[in-house]
Amino acid sequence: MAKSSRQAGQNIRKLAVKRRAKAILSFVSAGLVVFFPFFLFKAFESFLKDIPSLNPSQPQLLLKIPLILYAFLVIVALGMVSNGVFLGKRANHADQGAKGEEDTAQEIFQLEQGGWQVEYGMRLGNRLGDADIVCISPQNKAYVIDVKSHRGEVTTDGKQLYRRMGKTSYPYEKNFLDQAMKQALQVKKQKNLSFVTPIVAFSDAKVSVPAGKLQKVYVVEKSRLVTLLKSLG
Repeated sequence: MAKSSRQAGQNIRKLAVKRRAKAILSFVSAGLVVFFPFFLFKAFESFLKDIPSLNPSQPQLLLKIPLILYAFLVIVALGMVSNGVFLGKRANHADQGAKGEEDTAQEIFQLEQGGWQVEYGMRLGNRLGDADIVCISPQNKAYVIDVKSHRGEVTTDGKQLYRRMGKTSYPYEKNFLDQAMKQALQVKKQKNLSFVTPIVAFSDAKVSVPAGKLQKVYVVEKSRLVTLLKSLG
């Protein structure tokens, strides 16, 4: 497998930067929407006052129009601020995900020293985004590792994964098992490999999944990832 120049977490770091830039743009746009028309109307009012032939009562009439307009603009600005806050949170989530990938990469660095081939952020087709980590062992066995930075404890009912926070458990917003399996099949196709083993690795959560495997997908916490890969060969 050719050595990729991409670093762990690089793709999602870029995504975080884009989201944060859009958030800043939303905040700036909100400010312009509220204040720029105010200065524009003030300048127009001053211009009208400088015209001697203008009826003195006419500027007073024009001043009533912005009140309705500003009410609408304030609503628009609030929408932009809300969008900026949302994008800011999404950027923070992306940074958290990137850190998870970087921490996991440090964990498996010893494998690279042992002859494993490792690629980060492999671009995938079929709208699957990118594979966080693809690695091939000295025995020529291939693995795709989908890194998740969720916290808490990962549990299962035998059918799907759940996130336990305190005494409350609830399913994840996405089907990580299905996602990892699709990535494995796509990596197999793109790299013309005979088989690719899918793994979901949690960088900041404790994993309590019997046998460490569910629906043909290995589920493991970061500290046990290297041990798992070595045991699988």
